Amino acid sequence: MDRRIIAQKERTLMERAVFGASEFFSQKAFITDFRGIEYIQVKQLKEKNVDIVEIWFDPWKVSYNELLDLFFDLHNPTIKNGQECKNQSYIFFTNFSQLKIAKQKKNQLIQVFKDEMITEIIPEFEHNDTGKDIKLIS
Repeated sequence: MDRRIIAQKERTLMERAVFGASEFFSQKAFITDFRGIEYIQVKQLKEKNVDIVEIWFDPWKVSYNELLDLFFDLHNPTIKNGQECKNQSYIFFTNFSQLKIAKQKKNQLIQVFKDEMITEIIPEFEHNDTGKDIKLIS
């Protein structure tokens, strides 16, 4: 069987997660042998200091909720006392299940953090074609 067909069949079993953040966001943690992450593409939004990480993952090995935990561990999604903030934090959902899980996670964290959360949850197509590829990792 052609390797491209096999790769395409394997990819259909994968799911996508897309996150973005600025200011000290360490996308490298997604790259380091985290179980279930099969492919990563990093982009940067034009005119903003925001790194976008697109992740293809095996949902049998790692859940979307676990990826959200990792995302929030990698950056500070809050601002102190309503101060103006240059940080930006985005969860780009790719389906309604991800939207529901992301909203639940954000609501949980609002209860934990004392400061205001800046993370926006928006459809993933809102960042498409707005940036340039930085590197490709597979």
